[in-house]
Amino acid sequence: MSGLHPVCPVCRGELAPTGEGGFSCTACGADFPSARGIPCLFPPETGDFWAESQRALEEFFGENPALSKALEAAPPETLNGADLSAKASLLRIQGRFREAVEVHEASWARCYPQEYRDSFQAQMDFITESLKSAVGPVLDIASGRGTLISQLLSQVEAPLIASDLSPTVLADYQASRWGEHLQSGRLGLMAFDAKNIPFEDGAVPVITTCLGLQNIPGPEAALRELRRVCGGTLYAMCMFFPEEDGVNHRAAAKVGLPGAFSLEQLRGMMERCGWQVRPEAGPWFQIQPTPEGEIAAGMRVDALPARETRCRFATLVCQ
Repeated sequence: MSGLHPVCPVCRGELAPTGEGGFSCTACGADFPSARGIPCLFPPETGDFWAESQRALEEFFGENPALSKALEAAPPETLNGADLSAKASLLRIQGRFREAVEVHEASWARCYPQEYRDSFQAQMDFITESLKSAVGPVLDIASGRGTLISQLLSQVEAPLIASDLSPTVLADYQASRWGEHLQSGRLGLMAFDAKNIPFEDGAVPVITTCLGLQNIPGPEAALRELRRVCGGTLYAMCMFFPEEDGVNHRAAAKVGLPGAFSLEQLRGMMERCGWQVRPEAGPWFQIQPTPEGEIAAGMRVDALPARETRCRFATLVCQ
């Protein structure tokens, strides 16, 4: 697995390959099958929430054929960001993964202002530049559609592992794009819970995450696990609201992310978990809530911000 050897997430015992892409624990006997060729190193009762949400979308589109036809027929340049995101989901359901990636990228550009996109890219570039001399392997947490992984693959020589709780999102948006890197061992894919990472203490030299901490409910538990397995540096790219913005911080807490969008609070969580934290922060800029769909009425790309505010990106360099 790109130079990292996983252990059992149940008992930390040694894992033996099953020959089908999965593993079996030689100590406790737990089995961890693969899904679409991606090892799933989490307890069997863990759900694939991405797959569940996509099934719900598939049912929605099936029940609303006129909306599906309207999205398919509309040229992408005529759609707003939310409708483009809905169109990307429809393409993914149809198995047109590369087109889905392109439409999702167009959606991202229409949902967020130029200052947002420039600041986001500046933090990606900072992480990439920091890793150009890394030997690796580099473990990316909550990789999702692979935004950071895509840039690292093109500019960093170290072997990479993309991880997520959902094997479905890894298969749809990464396995479908980077077969050559997967075959060469340059990239590995692994599904696990960031609150129960299947590696030994201190085994991972470099960890990255691009907004991943702000998509994990109860982030402090994940921060403790990251501190346990990280033997070097964590680069955690995050987005922050002003400390006094109570509306958006309360909105984040309602979705299980209390303190995650406060630099002061998130840094405090990290330090309680044993990290030494150095923020590399970008400039503040104004941001509006993401738009609602016009064809896909009521759909939005992000729940946050809940109202207009300022925000900024920062990479928390943690050791």
